[in-house]
Amino acid sequence: MGNGQLRRKLNNCDLDPEKKEQVLKELEYFNSIAPRSLKERLHINKEKMQEFTEEHKVGVAIGLVLLIPLIIMLMAVALQFAVIFVVFWALFRTKRGTPEYQAYDFKNKVALPTVRLFDDKLDLNYHYNRSELIDEDMHYGQALVEEHLVRPMNKRYRDVTYSACSYDWGNTENTDAFEFMGYKLYHEWEDSDGDKHEDIYFDGVILKFRTSFMIEGTINIMSTTTKKNLIGVEKEKNRFKKIKDKDIAVIDTENNEFAENFDTIATYDTEAYRYLTPSMIEELLKLRKDYDICLCIKGNVMTVTLNNKGYKGAEKSAFSVTKPHSRSLDSEGEFTNMLSKYRNAMISIYELKDILDPQGKC
Repeated sequence: MGNGQLRRKLNNCDLDPEKKEQVLKELEYFNSIAPRSLKERLHINKEKMQEFTEEHKVGVAIGLVLLIPLIIMLMAVALQFAVIFVVFWALFRTKRGTPEYQAYDFKNKVALPTVRLFDDKLDLNYHYNRSELIDEDMHYGQALVEEHLVRPMNKRYRDVTYSACSYDWGNTENTDAFEFMGYKLYHEWEDSDGDKHEDIYFDGVILKFRTSFMIEGTINIMSTTTKKNLIGVEKEKNRFKKIKDKDIAVIDTENNEFAENFDTIATYDTEAYRYLTPSMIEELLKLRKDYDICLCIKGNVMTVTLNNKGYKGAEKSAFSVTKPHSRSLDSEGEFTNMLSKYRNAMISIYELKDILDPQGKC
């Protein structure tokens, strides 16, 4: 069973003040070397112009009178180009920054120490371990397809990770262990006219939990739809890989609403019926109202996919480590927001885990 230490810190927000101060100082240092934002640059230039105008009122007034005809003539032609040039120059300078800013490792110097204020066993990564899904040797993305967590993809698909976080995943006995990833699977292609297109197979979050129980084989529960045609005949709409293995059991819970919203298969039907209790069916149906959710349980690992959006605060970019393009003038406020974002994401992760594995809560 899990030790509950992380959950207690999340609930109480009881963080080491000295470590918090160290991370805040590091963030303040980063903001001291980061480029000014476009808004800040324009504000500074505006203040300088006001100071110059105040000091040279008479000269500015005479100059404006003499230049008005020329300004009017050039404005229609040059103004839009001048604006574009100024904005482009400011953005380029902001993005480029100094060599010190370019070399700064924001993930390991700010983001990771911030999340580890809650627990040293937290990490900003995800283990792409296909053996937690399937015994065959294949790419992780394809394993997601095989286990009916994402829909079939073009073989030349690409993937991108928005953000990731894991907690004590190497400890197989800790039911508080989790992994989280904002993830996208897609394929870009070009038609005969040269127009570019994008097929998206999955765009959402993937979570892994250590369950309080162990099963034989696998259980797969996938969000689907059952529709009625004009003559009232039901037609199933399964977006996932077709089930061809005759040895896999198709599960019928005898709950019509559940059958309309989920397809369930398992290596052993007894394992599936043991998990799909009436209360669990009720909880899954509640989730289905707001989320496109799929589950794969193998051994004591539950992998969950939520398409299009995350679960409450656990959004796709909840643990983003992207280095800001410009500095913040309020380091303390920025730091507080980072802490709040990480905390809310982890609280949401555990809330979902407790719904899907209520016996695993410490």
